[in-house]
Amino acid sequence: MNYLEEKQYVGNRDQLFSVRESRLVGGRADGVRVIDIHNGGNLSLTIAADRCMDIPTLRYRGRCLNYITCNGISHPAYYEVMGEGWSEAFSGGFLYTCGLTNTGLRSGNDWDAQKEHGGIANRPAEHINILEGETEQGPYVEIVGTMREGMLSGSNLSLTRRVRVSYRSDIVEITDVVKNEGFRRVPQVILYHCNMGYPLLQPDSKFTLAHTAVRPRTPFAAREMPRLNEIFPPQDAMEEACYYFSPIADAAGWATATLENERERLRLQLRFDCSTLGHFVQWKNLVKGEYVMGLEPANAPIDGREDAIARGELPYLNGGESRTYRLKFELDDGLDRA
Repeated sequence: MNYLEEKQYVGNRDQLFSVRESRLVGGRADGVRVIDIHNGGNLSLTIAADRCMDIPTLRYRGRCLNYITCNGISHPAYYEVMGEGWSEAFSGGFLYTCGLTNTGLRSGNDWDAQKEHGGIANRPAEHINILEGETEQGPYVEIVGTMREGMLSGSNLSLTRRVRVSYRSDIVEITDVVKNEGFRRVPQVILYHCNMGYPLLQPDSKFTLAHTAVRPRTPFAAREMPRLNEIFPPQDAMEEACYYFSPIADAAGWATATLENERERLRLQLRFDCSTLGHFVQWKNLVKGEYVMGLEPANAPIDGREDAIARGELPYLNGGESRTYRLKFELDDGLDRA
């Protein structure tokens, strides 16, 4: 039965496809504005409008695919710039945005490079629009909002995000436009911290990404290189391992990172536009209670600003200039394998 036929059975479209705004109550999440989308098929997701319009949870066929930290969702007011502020505010989640002036380690003498992974994830959206439309195939929704990161005598950057979800589609599309609202040239970096967890991530899961090169971040990761593709059961204690990939783009300029669990019939394909996201980080943290793999497209290295400058890989935006970043998350049961 197609959508036009299904409409004859309902009095309100929410019965088939719903978008609902609310605010969370209690604890550190109290007051956080969220938008819940149920697409009438396999997908349900929450967009945290007060947290950079990131996606703290995504469920496929009722099962949450992402890792959630012990912090859970916390209001931006609890974020502290220095010290362990990032770790205390980090909720994990299906999508957690890092940037816009720093990703990865704090480094250098510039104030805006002293925030681990930047501060954009803790910026509430403004001018939020919920744009709903309908085609013969069914309804769709686009959530649009703008976050700002800046400081007096420093950078002045905005990020306008568009999240698109369609009726019964297993695809979530993200389009970000970052603009230098100021008048001087400034560094601009971004990393999409996509944190996959149980049941998608288990010892029999498989990660793939076509690439030309891969290098370890730490001596421990270097020792683990022969077991790069292994995913262990939850460990009592184990150092995290990060690997930096140089992804290979297809004819359209997009790369695809895949995490699949054949036994659970779950597959995630993360597609990203390599024209602006030419870096990829895999983060493996396989300890008990913190069992997570980060799939992380980025536009720059993440070992601090000084390292990126030394490598000649620190992106900049001139005054008034903008840059577009695009992602697609595609979910299925993996049964179309050859």
